[in-house]
Amino acid sequence: MELRQLRYFMALVEHEHFGRAAASQGIKQPPLSLQIKSLEQELGVQLFTRNRNGSKLTPAGRTFAEHVRTILESIETAQRETRRTERGELGHLNVGFLASALTSILPNALRVFAGSWPDVTVEPREFRKTADAMTALSAGSVDVAFGRPPLATTVTSGSLLALRLTKDTTHVVLHRSHRLSSAPVVDPRLLSKEKFILSPLEERFPQYWHLVCRAAGFEPLVVARVQGINTVVSLVAAGIGVGVAPGPSSMSGRMDVVMRPSVTESWHPPDVDMARD
Repeated sequence: MELRQLRYFMALVEHEHFGRAAASQGIKQPPLSLQIKSLEQELGVQLFTRNRNGSKLTPAGRTFAEHVRTILESIETAQRETRRTERGELGHLNVGFLASALTSILPNALRVFAGSWPDVTVEPREFRKTADAMTALSAGSVDVAFGRPPLATTVTSGSLLALRLTKDTTHVVLHRSHRLSSAPVVDPRLLSKEKFILSPLEERFPQYWHLVCRAAGFEPLVVARVQGINTVVSLVAAGIGVGVAPGPSSMSGRMDVVMRPSVTESWHPPDVDMARD
C-alpha cells in the first residue's frame, strides 16, 4: 500500500467520479483506476460501487475512508511540523541563566522570543555561577546561557558562540536610612568608612571592587562574602554593612533597602555575556 494510492482513494471519495478524481491529481483516468483496483485487491474488499454516473463508497469503503482521512491528516501535520522545527519555529529551547539576569536582560529577551516564536516551549534553568551555566551549555543540557564574565574556556576558545548583550552599571545596596540612599549616584570615595558585603558568585567582581576602592584612596573593609544578591540585601537591611552588585537586581518589594548606581565605570572584564551553540 502506497501513500499515492491513499491520496487517489480520497480524491475518488471526494469527487465520486474517476475522471474528475484523476484530473484533481494531475493524472489520466486509467492510472487512477488501476491504483484503486490494486488497493481493493490488497485489502480483499470492494471499496466502491461503479456505475455510468460515477462511484459510491461501499460500507467497507466508508470505514476505510475514515481511517485514511486520519492517516493523511497526520502525515500532513508531521510534514508541516517537521519543516517548522527545521526553521526553528517549533520545539523546545532550554535556557540557562543566573538569578541576576532576571532583573536585567532576560525578561525582555524571553518576552520578545515568545512573541516571535510562540510555538517554541522555553524551559528556564537557573544556575548559581556563570561557570556552571557554561558547563551545561558545553554538555548540551541547555541550548543558550545568560551569564557574566569570565566565561568558560570552551566559550573563549571558540567551541561555542558568544555574544555581548549589555553592560551593567555597578550598583551599591544601601539601607533606606543611609545618608546616601537618596543620592542619584554614589561616588565610591564617599564609602571609605563603610563595611562591605560582597557576593563571590560573579567570580571577578570582588577583586574588581577592591581595585575601585583603592583607586578611590582606601582599602575596602569586607565583613561578609555571601552566596547571592538576596543575602546581600538581607544583610544590608539588618544593618551589617553596604552591599555592592555588578548590576541592578530586584529588591523583591523591600521598602527598607535601595539600590543606587555607582559613578564607577561599568563592571565588565574583557569577555562576553551570552553563549549559545
